[in-house]
Amino acid sequence: MSRQFISSSAVDDAVPRSDQRAITLPLPARVALALLSGALVGIPWLSPELFWTAWIGWIPLLFALRHASLKGALMCGWLTGTVCFAIASHWMLDFVRYLDDFSPLAIVGLSAGFWLYAGLAIGLACVLFRWLTRQLGGWELLSFPLCLVAAMAWYPLLFQTHFAEAQAAFLLGLQGVDLVGAKGLDVVMMLCSVLLYRILAGDGRGMALRGNVLATGVLAVWFAYGAFSLASWDERMQGWDSRSIGLVQPNDPVTLALPEPPRGFSREHPEEMAATVRLAAAGAQLVVWPEARYKGYFDYFSVRQAYAQALADSGVALIFHDPEGRWVDGNEVHYNSVVHLDPTGEQAGLYRKMRRMPFGEYRPAFFSLPGLNWLTTQLFGEFLRPLAAGTEHVEFAVDGMRIIPKVCYETAFPTDVADAIGGDAAGKVLLFLSQDNWFGETTQPFQHRAMSVVRAVENRVPMIHLINNGPSVVAAPNGRTLASTPAFSRAELVAELRFSPDVGGSLYSRYPRVFSNAIHGVLGLLCLLALVGRGRRREG
Repeated sequence: MSRQFISSSAVDDAVPRSDQRAITLPLPARVALALLSGALVGIPWLSPELFWTAWIGWIPLLFALRHASLKGALMCGWLTGTVCFAIASHWMLDFVRYLDDFSPLAIVGLSAGFWLYAGLAIGLACVLFRWLTRQLGGWELLSFPLCLVAAMAWYPLLFQTHFAEAQAAFLLGLQGVDLVGAKGLDVVMMLCSVLLYRILAGDGRGMALRGNVLATGVLAVWFAYGAFSLASWDERMQGWDSRSIGLVQPNDPVTLALPEPPRGFSREHPEEMAATVRLAAAGAQLVVWPEARYKGYFDYFSVRQAYAQALADSGVALIFHDPEGRWVDGNEVHYNSVVHLDPTGEQAGLYRKMRRMPFGEYRPAFFSLPGLNWLTTQLFGEFLRPLAAGTEHVEFAVDGMRIIPKVCYETAFPTDVADAIGGDAAGKVLLFLSQDNWFGETTQPFQHRAMSVVRAVENRVPMIHLINNGPSVVAAPNGRTLASTPAFSRAELVAELRFSPDVGGSLYSRYPRVFSNAIHGVLGLLCLLALVGRGRRREG
């Protein structure tokens, strides 16, 4: 029999006749399913105890995409993505309000614009997924997770987005990130949704059945490894020593101006230093301050001298954040810096933030073009304060610990953090310093804390995340919370950090790009197979 050209609808994944009604699924039903998926995937960002909804959250979208056109796939994916990001980043409303004196309508409009823009990433991923499915006649178990994870990596967003970072409360499911990172957990979560979708849709015969069995095996291995690893680390840590870490959470309000010290304090003796003296008296070996108000450490000799005297009197080391200015080749250059002072008050280390925040600490080159430059200036105004980027990862040696400092949303870049840990990881401790009051009393700082917990598990090191307005956290290498502070309040705490100078590091911290490259490589191979198959069909 001679081969004939097969239309795109005819090369869709094989569907039982009993499922033919899916082909004529009406538009309102597709829209409702897409919206439902966005809600299910976004809910864990609001309520971490509902982490499980993300494991099944893509099922409605997959039904909405079944036999959809490419245009329909774009629409459904975009709706899902927009709803998901609107739920996860509802704090955009507060952030825009703090930027400038915008009207309520402008605040909603700018926030909605961000949600629509971010949601488009899911829409584009769904277009690629539908095209692959039509050309290959199936392969959803592989193509759906790869398309979505790759699209989220390629799409230009302010920060990398990993759905795994809403799973910090699900320690059993989280442990495998030490092998493949957050992207690996993203793939596993989506694989779970696709598997359940195929079962519900009746796709379980022949090759499809073998695929389902293989996917079930992958999930079983993932959770078995999680159970073993979680218990193993709990047992391992029982023999570790502890370090007493003093956390100062001042809950400073946000401001673009340089605020004066509160009544009764001065730049030479700020509130944080008074808290440091108290924490040292309570047994802290190291005290940490968050990213917060300007301190003047780099600008005033009197401040440096007073800090040195206070620490020498207390006998405690201090790590804190402050803006730094330097003259380089006749130009004044500013950095977002973290300082380490030893117990004698001498400066023992300095870290300059490497990954800057777009539109807050630098303007991306594209947005410096005429017209766009004016627009970003109007939107971000004084919030945009250009800073230079640091050039190297740094470690601070404190009482046997090798502390790796990072600032604010450097937590959102897993490969950067893994590079800082590297293959020589024994004794390292992650330290994140943040100022999250820009987002009001929302779930954003809780999401930020969850990111840092995932970074701890990825790299199998203890972690401290001190947030100006809380909730701050000290976590073990398996993600268990060792100490925490309440959110949106002032707090002082001496936390006991379980620590071993001989332990640290993971497969992911040594090879953080292997799994990501594999995702892109396999997806590229699928696209190549789809193009070759399409060409052969046309030749036939």
